[in-house]
Amino acid sequence: MSTLKLFLLIRWAWFQKSSQKADEYLREIKEQNVLGDAVRQCVEAAAHEYDPDTQKALMRVRSPEPEPEPQNHPITEAASFGKCFLTEFSPDQFVTTCRELRVLNAVRESSVGMPLTHTQFKQMTLQVLIDRLVYRQFYPLAIEVCRYLKIPDYQGVSRVLKHWASCKVQQKDLTDEAIARAVCAKVGDSPGVSYSDVAAKAYECGRPELAIKLLDFEARSGEQVPLLLKMKRSQLALSKAVESGDTDLVYTVVTYLKNEMNRGDFFMTLRNQPVALSLYRQFCKLQEPQTLKDLFNQDDDHQELGNFYVTSSYRDKRLEGRLAQLQSAVDEYNKAKNDFAAKATEEEMRLLRFQRKLDDEKGAGLLGLSLQATMEALMSLGLHKQAEQLYRDFRVPDKRYWWLKLTSLAEKEQWEELEKFSKSKKSPIGYLAFVEVCMKNNNRHEAKKYVSKVTPEQKVKAHLAVGDLEGAADAAIERRNESEMGAVLSRCSASDRLLMDKLNRARVATAKK
Repeated sequence: MSTLKLFLLIRWAWFQKSSQKADEYLREIKEQNVLGDAVRQCVEAAAHEYDPDTQKALMRVRSPEPEPEPQNHPITEAASFGKCFLTEFSPDQFVTTCRELRVLNAVRESSVGMPLTHTQFKQMTLQVLIDRLVYRQFYPLAIEVCRYLKIPDYQGVSRVLKHWASCKVQQKDLTDEAIARAVCAKVGDSPGVSYSDVAAKAYECGRPELAIKLLDFEARSGEQVPLLLKMKRSQLALSKAVESGDTDLVYTVVTYLKNEMNRGDFFMTLRNQPVALSLYRQFCKLQEPQTLKDLFNQDDDHQELGNFYVTSSYRDKRLEGRLAQLQSAVDEYNKAKNDFAAKATEEEMRLLRFQRKLDDEKGAGLLGLSLQATMEALMSLGLHKQAEQLYRDFRVPDKRYWWLKLTSLAEKEQWEELEKFSKSKKSPIGYLAFVEVCMKNNNRHEAKKYVSKVTPEQKVKAHLAVGDLEGAADAAIERRNESEMGAVLSRCSASDRLLMDKLNRARVATAKK
């Protein structure tokens, strides 16, 4: 034992006896400016001592230290006594040594049997010490050490709990239910502990039911599903994936099941999970259309089969193939008792045949166009008779047909034909449409021909469309409509003073009545 340390110990001994020699020994140490060294030597000496009484003699913890004195583990007195007389002394070494001695004294107990020296402890590191406690299944002590030394959870308590849980699931004398409850109660929601890892250990030990119970505590579906698939619990894996709401996870399970099961069992499994079935159908629409057809066939879903054939027909470049697909769709719609869809599909087939005939005769390039687009194309080509045939055969609404022919004739500036058409029968779309279409095609002269045919309610609008303010004013005054008079006034300029006065007088007269 060094002289400085010995002096400090002697001084502490005399101090305890209330002897004046304590001051003499302390004054001698202070005069030599070695009190700090004496304190540090006492701390170092205490770290290497086995006997708690000797540790206590070397160090003494008092109120200035941040950590309370550990019960039943005496720590040094002399060092604490000496540092009370130092104005500048860092407590770090003292506090660290106190903590390390408490840990060392705990593991040196006969019940633990790890008589480590302080040097060994420093070389092996705290992490290795905890590992040794864990492997010897001193879990409570390992947890207390982790908490006392404030080790981060993922390195300390959580790691110990994970190892404990892995050992717990191997106990043969306990039921699955009892182990699952014990693990949940002990582990709780500790960060860094994965229930899926513990469940995997249970499965490796031949306890699949326990593994499933443990997986119920796992909050992350992405961790549950892989183990369930490994355990061949495909139905449960699919249910968990669907519950998670993660479409990627559902697709992962579905793909796995598709590769592991025969087609019949695979389809039956999906039938019990509507969400998974819907997602798989979406996938098949883009990637495996033939598989989608097989799904509909197995379910006898004639409506969806009809829709499938209609969609497939658009991908077929040959007319014969397209017609064959559409005929199959008609048959399926009839089985589904969907008369509307069956009739619409039959009309589509009739339109395709009509388009092919005109393509062969006129080179019109109509195949694949919709009914309205076909009629527009025919009118633009001047094939009005054929367009009228479609109008009759497919019972096109009168208003739609008149609008198509009106715009087509005006765009081609066939004004005589347009006038003849307007006189063929009463227009189902009115005659204001003729005025507006003519003006749109920059022909005011033709537009004026139809102004007289519009209804009284549309007279003002028709006159304004062709720029006839006088006619619009007369029509508004005749109808005694203030809003129409206001509309005409808003179009008047300063040069239309007489017309404005006329309208204002009429508005006043209308207001009085």
